[in-house]
Amino acid sequence: MHHIVTAADLTTGAELKNWILTVTGNVFAAFLGIRAVGAFMKDDYGKMATLFLLAVFVGAAVWFPDQVKDLLQAVWRKVVGA
Repeated sequence: MHHIVTAADLTTGAELKNWILTVTGNVFAAFLGIRAVGAFMKDDYGKMATLFLLAVFVGAAVWFPDQVKDLLQAVWRKVVGA
């Protein structure tokens, strides 16, 4: 029993964190997409466009987190003037 426990690889939890972020991000993006379709059916085009843009941003943050982080840091540096 002792050799089984010591043979188990200890991780930092990065894989679990990435998995949780991916699943919750995809569910949230799908939720926003469904809400956008509902807004389209009600002819509420402003709400539809807003929800669609939010879904695109959430999808980008889930699938390309490093690029989104770099983009937001660059925008923040422009705002602060650093």
